[in-house]
Amino acid sequence: MAKKTREELLADFENDLVRIDSMRLSISGHDEPLVYDRDMEDMPQRLHFILPENSTYRLTLKYKVKKQPLRNLTYKQVVTKGGIPVKSKKWPIKELSDVNIHDEEEHHEVTFPEDDIPGGLMFRGTHPATSVLYAEGQEVWKMDWLIEVVKKNRKPAKGGYD
Repeated sequence: MAKKTREELLADFENDLVRIDSMRLSISGHDEPLVYDRDMEDMPQRLHFILPENSTYRLTLKYKVKKQPLRNLTYKQVVTKGGIPVKSKKWPIKELSDVNIHDEEEHHEVTFPEDDIPGGLMFRGTHPATSVLYAEGQEVWKMDWLIEVVKKNRKPAKGGYD
């Protein structure tokens, strides 16, 4: 498979309604968060987070609303193993997210409640995950990515560069 260009990679994080500027995972006990950012010098070919089992993290999402205000914005994340959902969560983001694409510095930001990474031999490995933003119950953005659960003595890292 041919490598995606920077423009193709960035297009995965944007559509007519919303643009995701960054996703940051802050992992308890580790100083450096894992960050996907539109301004990254070295862009991974896919979003892939490598996390130690039994760790706790907070996800922060920074986004811009492009054409029209989005109402009742929610975020849903599903992690699967063998095609079966093993972890699913849905969090409210904001009742009204105003348009802010015209000002490059302006954005919306939300940090979700702390969550945990399961552990044990059965959960270690690479799992497909999906993140979806909904406005008024309608899907407005969707991203498939990978979460890799490793032994707890390993450091968190970003993958997806291959």
